[in-house]
Amino acid sequence: MRRTCVVANAAALYDFVDNNFLNNKRPAVPGGAWPLESLRTKSLADLQQIWLQLIRERNMLGTTKQHYLRHQEELGAMPAPSRLDMVTRSLENVRQVVRERDREATRRAVEIFRARLQRGVYRYPPGPPPPPGQHDRTSAVRVVLSRRVEPERLRELLGRYDVFEPHKGIVSIELRLPEDVLQRKQEAEQLWQEYMAEKSDVEEYYKWAGQDPAAPSVYDLTAVELAPGVCAGAEGSDTVAPAAALPVPPPQPPAAPPQSPLERIKYQRRNALSKATIQLGHFPNITLAAPRYRTVEEIPRPTHPDEIAGPWEVHVRYDAPDGAAYVDSLGLQSIDGAAVISVAAVAQPPQPHAAVDPVYQEALRREAAAEETAMQWPHVPAWKFEYDLYSKKHLSEIVRYNYSNVVDYVDREVLLTGRSVWECPIDIDPTCGGLKSVPAHAKPPKQYVTSDMRSVGMTDI
Repeated sequence: MRRTCVVANAAALYDFVDNNFLNNKRPAVPGGAWPLESLRTKSLADLQQIWLQLIRERNMLGTTKQHYLRHQEELGAMPAPSRLDMVTRSLENVRQVVRERDREATRRAVEIFRARLQRGVYRYPPGPPPPPGQHDRTSAVRVVLSRRVEPERLRELLGRYDVFEPHKGIVSIELRLPEDVLQRKQEAEQLWQEYMAEKSDVEEYYKWAGQDPAAPSVYDLTAVELAPGVCAGAEGSDTVAPAAALPVPPPQPPAAPPQSPLERIKYQRRNALSKATIQLGHFPNITLAAPRYRTVEEIPRPTHPDEIAGPWEVHVRYDAPDGAAYVDSLGLQSIDGAAVISVAAVAQPPQPHAAVDPVYQEALRREAAAEETAMQWPHVPAWKFEYDLYSKKHLSEIVRYNYSNVVDYVDREVLLTGRSVWECPIDIDPTCGGLKSVPAHAKPPKQYVTSDMRSVGMTDI
């Protein structure tokens, strides 16, 4: 078959040729790629114009590059080859900006849809949703106890006597500590750790003192060199010099760096040990401060965190609106030794009708089931949506299976439906009925975009 190419306007081919090359001029110095900050401020119409201009520039640069490669001996290297990288980065920046707007629009649409679901807009039967809290017949009661009581015992005592089921009319029971009690426990934990550390220091310091509490510590009996050959606390000495009581001379200040620039550079290049100041004075080699207390019994013992028993808050939710009145009618003063401090009703924020709407809950269950089925499909995973490439039929068979007369069918569908001529007016099955048993989630989404804009993901530009 002979192919013929007819160009309606020959001037359109000049878009693939650099004007500077035709005029024998060197191209201008490229400024750079389109930055993301500038593209984020553009509208969709401006992004479309920028995208088309970049596509035209990329085609022109590709033609110029191929021409210079073919005639490299006569023309040399291509001038300003960095323009190709700049155009590529600009195209990627446009794609990123469009993806960001896609994600933001999707997130906003999902938020609006969920808010409408919570308000009961999509409820059946149609009509205004009931006021919030009308369906909720439960009540919450807060009982403050002096110490903790087991939840089973609380359910036994606070359960309704006129309910014979095991739940006793109680939906839930929760025990928690108030914020001030938790703060007290944290402070007590810190004080207890300090107490244990000081106790360990006292025991270690006076470990070898023996039964006499006035005896010095093993650290005080250590031989301390006061002068060359003169030691305090050594064997055979009658006097004992406590190591912590001996004075220590102040450290000697380091020497000033040399004034000469050359000597200063040499001084700075020396290592840290050679620049250190070694003090050769006579001073005690042990300086250990004695603890504040002589014995462990003298250390004041703080309150242990476990000794703070309460008060505890018991939050009980009844399945009837008169929960607080029922607890008051019991007249409880103490529960297993724990005093009842107060009983009060807790106001709960009203929940929307969608929280218990059976239609809404059924829709959520179906959506979760469909997602689970899509994730557990064994043969056709969601990421293998190009499986139809192996089952496509011949073009003549596809035409014969989908429609009989292509031109008449397309013209008739365009006139009847008003769909764009750039879109396919019918859904073509390339496998001629072989995809009927494939789940919907395994098929690729329909994107009516051009080949250049395939990776953009939006049909608006």
